[in-house]
Amino acid sequence: MRVRALDLRQRWRHPDAAPALLVAIVVVLAALTGSGALLGSSDPTIAAAGDIACSPNEINHARGDRTQCAEVATAALLARLHPTAVLTLGDDQYYCGNLGDFADAYAPSWGRDLAITHPAVGNHEYGTGCGRDSATGYFTYFGKRAGHVNEGWYSYDLGSWHVIALNSECSYGKGPADFGGCGAGSPEYHWLADDLAGDRAACTLVYWHEPRFSSGEHGDDVAMTSIWNLLVAAHADVVLNGHAHVYERFAPAGATTQATGPRNGVFQDPSPDPAGIREFVVGTGGRNHGTFAHPALRGEVVRDATTFGVLEMHLHPDGYDWRFVPVAGGGFADAGTGSCH
Repeated sequence: MRVRALDLRQRWRHPDAAPALLVAIVVVLAALTGSGALLGSSDPTIAAAGDIACSPNEINHARGDRTQCAEVATAALLARLHPTAVLTLGDDQYYCGNLGDFADAYAPSWGRDLAITHPAVGNHEYGTGCGRDSATGYFTYFGKRAGHVNEGWYSYDLGSWHVIALNSECSYGKGPADFGGCGAGSPEYHWLADDLAGDRAACTLVYWHEPRFSSGEHGDDVAMTSIWNLLVAAHADVVLNGHAHVYERFAPAGATTQATGPRNGVFQDPSPDPAGIREFVVGTGGRNHGTFAHPALRGEVVRDATTFGVLEMHLHPDGYDWRFVPVAGGGFADAGTGSCH
């Protein structure tokens, strides 16, 4: 088992990617000044959510409407929690993921923690509804911390945990932006298999945008079935997703067969397995509230579609604690603890 009190080195498998030295420096300085949660503790803390920043036009339209465009309120939680790392779960910037919108909306809110942010890409970053099918704004804004451009997968170590970010936008990306999908023969799948083969950590956390299981309005992303099953076989512990603008927590689940039907919009029950992966859907970063389109799935323990907030997790050498932290005035909370395999 690899045990490091603080190791934020990105493990990109590309020669043009350098270790995220700046990230480590910023976090260490925060600890030394007493402004970070690391002071006196070797167990890192993450804060995670997806579906975050409205476009500037949406923000102007929604002024005074507490049901949408709450990215400033959720960013205030990050300032209060002082996490070691911020994980974004895709759709970080609506509606089209334009670089100018990142500068005008994401940067003044969640972008204040850019130095400790490890992002995942979402469907809105690809801008297909805006006449573009590439996440150029996303990759330009986040730079090397988003992984290799036009791929979007990478891994790093956080304390004693191994953490992996993936790209779930399996059918998006045209021309140079086409990353080859998410199936068992895809470049992403082969990269992940190689990364997992070298993973000696006792605990592994993985995150991407579109959830393998969800009772939210978008349903399941069945295209991630092969990757999910690969993670189950490798004994990964936790998966975090966004896309559904709700909060969902599932009991640990094992491998499944791929459901028939469209890419998402399927409501497939997980296969509960105490030795499987616990999935959280945290699409509560601020853009708007979603709805549930299906009764709770088998193994779906908690769900809520009323409260913006972030998931805070403390990563211990052999397990983790979690709590959903609501924005001021939010009426929902969730908390618990889990062990690694």
